[in-house]
Amino acid sequence: MADAAEVAEAYAHWREMCNANERLRRMLRGWDRIVHLEATDTGDGFTVSVRDQTLGPLAVGTDGAPDLVVRATSEDFADMFWGDLNPSEKYMSGEIVLAGSQEDVMRLDAMSMVAFLDQ
Repeated sequence: MADAAEVAEAYAHWREMCNANERLRRMLRGWDRIVHLEATDTGDGFTVSVRDQTLGPLAVGTDGAPDLVVRATSEDFADMFWGDLNPSEKYMSGEIVLAGSQEDVMRLDAMSMVAFLDQ
């Protein structure tokens, strides 16, 4: 189990890598969203905003109405952000659950694959 500080540290690393990746930034064009991350094992919630082709900082708590909700264990979030697990595999097995429009789910899945493969 990862605590909120570990998830935040891993996300900060992933955010820096993603925001520096030109291919990912192109994929974010026109996709301004609020994403809630919900840790199913700890009950921690986080908010990420995507604006102007950039991932914002991780905010503790689930603020605002989300366009997309991602549910996973805290350890899976940390491992995903560190690049230690393939999020698509966890999604396909049902261990990571996405709730949102089909377009948003598909966009996030494609972005996670690019981020995972480019690490």
